[in-house]
Amino acid sequence: MKLAYAFFALSFYPIFSFGQIRNNGNLRMHSDSKMGLFGDFVNEGDFTSNLGTLHIVGSKSQALGGSKLIQTNHLTINKTSNSLQLDNVLKITEMLTFVKGVITTDHIDYDTEYVEFLDNASYTGESDTSHIDGVIRKVGNDAFVFPTGDNSFLRTIAISAPVAITDHFTAYYTEANPDGLYSGASLGADVHHISACEYWVLNRTNGNSSVEVTLSWSSNSCGVDNLCDLRVAKWNGTQWISEGNGGTTGSGLSGTVVSGSNCSVPEPISNFSPFTLGSFSSDNPLPIDLTSFTANLCELSVCLNWQTSSEINNDFFTIEKSSDGLIWKAFADIKGAGNSKSLLNYKAIDTSPFSGISYYRLKQTDFNGEFKYSSIEMVNITNATEGKLIIYPNPAKDLITLKGIAGESIQFKIFNVLGQEVTRSISILKNSEGNLQLNISLLLPGTYYLKTKNKYNSFIKY
Repeated sequence: MKLAYAFFALSFYPIFSFGQIRNNGNLRMHSDSKMGLFGDFVNEGDFTSNLGTLHIVGSKSQALGGSKLIQTNHLTINKTSNSLQLDNVLKITEMLTFVKGVITTDHIDYDTEYVEFLDNASYTGESDTSHIDGVIRKVGNDAFVFPTGDNSFLRTIAISAPVAITDHFTAYYTEANPDGLYSGASLGADVHHISACEYWVLNRTNGNSSVEVTLSWSSNSCGVDNLCDLRVAKWNGTQWISEGNGGTTGSGLSGTVVSGSNCSVPEPISNFSPFTLGSFSSDNPLPIDLTSFTANLCELSVCLNWQTSSEINNDFFTIEKSSDGLIWKAFADIKGAGNSKSLLNYKAIDTSPFSGISYYRLKQTDFNGEFKYSSIEMVNITNATEGKLIIYPNPAKDLITLKGIAGESIQFKIFNVLGQEVTRSISILKNSEGNLQLNISLLLPGTYYLKTKNKYNSFIKY
């Protein structure tokens, strides 16, 4: 960008740039100057020591990029929709004002793409719709609350004041189960369980200061109901350890907990890494924790079992199955517990699995309609059916066929779930080698067990 055009834009604000601005020279914003961007800004020159205000405005997606860092005294973000993608280092000298809009950075580029608040710099106007969904660095000896967030939630992490003005800490928040990267089953003393919903990364990236660490919770935190049993949990490289509870604010709906002891004494910590909310006891559900989901053969049916260690706002489970792992069909709904702090076991039976491979997954739905899926389990019944009694169709209304009775006597018995024999209500319609067709129309709807001399299976009459 030519320097003359740069001064034109700054001198006659509110003249904005709607396209991309590229700075290849030495661009300065003097005291009280204003620069408005509706489009992208690429900095390949010098854009530091600014005294004015850079405004990010409009409704379309925007980006700040380039190979040279961007520094502004004041930054105001006021976007009616979409976000500002930061592909560079953005330094704030004095103030970041959120009117509306989210600044995003890529966590993978932790060391090269972040918003940096210099010593004594601050921000205002943060909210669920106005925060930094990405990496933030704070330089200096100020206590600081990082305006971190993810997925339309502001979820802050805070530090007490470091010792030196050259110290800096870097942080970001992720609304996801930390277990995929940091085992939720590896727990130290004083930690009964951790959140399966979220975590923060907070690192001391320069200096030696020890600081108190404060975590937040809100409506997306999967449940808080015992504030004193909350713990600031930290991953130490091999397990989640407790950094204690030095006091809390708020209620079960939203609040904060600081590292420390006795629920009243804040204490600094000296080592940093991923953090999340933990609990000393089985209180504070934190996750809807699905501890297991299995699918196993039960004769010619598939038995599905799952267990939860805690639930909050859990409306129901849906069992879905597929023959190819792509197209899924729901075949059973199981009512959830709503809210629970104890181990609960659930089960269902698929009496009509696909021939060959059947895939199963569990869908858990909250009262507000939000849902998530379990891992996928697979059962292969091809080999399991060889030499066994097959009943089809199953379920059936009037007729069933028995297959696999070659060499068997055609004598059979049928029992209901109470163990009462109901064979006399059945009539044989057709008998061929290895197959037998039965009329079951006189049976009441329900589950029945059919036994020959050496084999048995069940079927459902509807």
